[in-house]
Amino acid sequence: MTMYVARAGTVAASDTSPGTSDRAWVDIPALDAPSLREALAPLSWDPSRVDAIVGHGAHTRLARQGDLWICWLYLPRSADPAEATAMDALLVVLAPHVLVTAHDGPHPLLDELARDLADDPGLLAAASRLLAEICLRAADGFLGWVDAMDDLFDQLEDSVLSGHDRARDVFGVRRQVHAFRLNMAEMRRTTSQLARRRKPDAGDEAGDGGFADVYDNLYHIIDTVDTLRDNLTGLVDLQLNQRSMRLNEIMKFLTIFSTVFLPITFITGFFGMNLRSMPELGIPLGQEWTMGLMASVVVVMLLVFRRRGWL
Repeated sequence: MTMYVARAGTVAASDTSPGTSDRAWVDIPALDAPSLREALAPLSWDPSRVDAIVGHGAHTRLARQGDLWICWLYLPRSADPAEATAMDALLVVLAPHVLVTAHDGPHPLLDELARDLADDPGLLAAASRLLAEICLRAADGFLGWVDAMDDLFDQLEDSVLSGHDRARDVFGVRRQVHAFRLNMAEMRRTTSQLARRRKPDAGDEAGDGGFADVYDNLYHIIDTVDTLRDNLTGLVDLQLNQRSMRLNEIMKFLTIFSTVFLPITFITGFFGMNLRSMPELGIPLGQEWTMGLMASVVVVMLLVFRRRGWL
């Protein structure tokens, strides 16, 4: 657990409980109940407060417990495009003068924010302002997710247009996009509630705590994701149309093949009848003439098919 306290215009790590005039950020790299209780002990909070935090379910919606605002958010795990689709849960507790964040293990976004506090102590001028900054940086990270999905869509589109069957991959990406949009919608709803809430700390002079900007960024992300989801639906339709076209090509080939052999089968059956009086049996070179007739019929049929555009 690390506690950052703003005093006299500077921010420094501290292991003592912040005063009523201080602004503090408590970052806990664990989500289990014993670790949370141990990390919150320096704040000297009432046990009911700690119980409310420990017992809060993992849901993105904002909940209020007395003077605490509790919610779960999601952070991009890494700026690496290879891990752009991975997200980590973040438990957030907004209390008067104090912001508590808890997550499973260290997180690069929060580590970077902790380093920036030394250069910009104003980030900790209010607990809600620091939370808004976390949400803004998370939204910027989610843009990397959207860019990764756009690149993946372009690859899938090129592959489908090249004739490859990528239906399973397309459906898998669409499921990921759908799940991501649900998370973003819940996060946008939470930030909207935070923007409309009553200010829990006196240091929050901004009317919405900066969450209006977060809401706008998330709105832009969701709008982009909706466009991507529509494009994926179009790609699914394209994949199904290509399957149908391939099936039609196969049926066309089989139909032409059967049609060509129909007159040949008739000629073979007619001249192959075992009747006593068959005048054709006495024709010199009868077999050769029959084979030539069948070949001529095939050539004529193919020429007619080609002229009509069936081949």
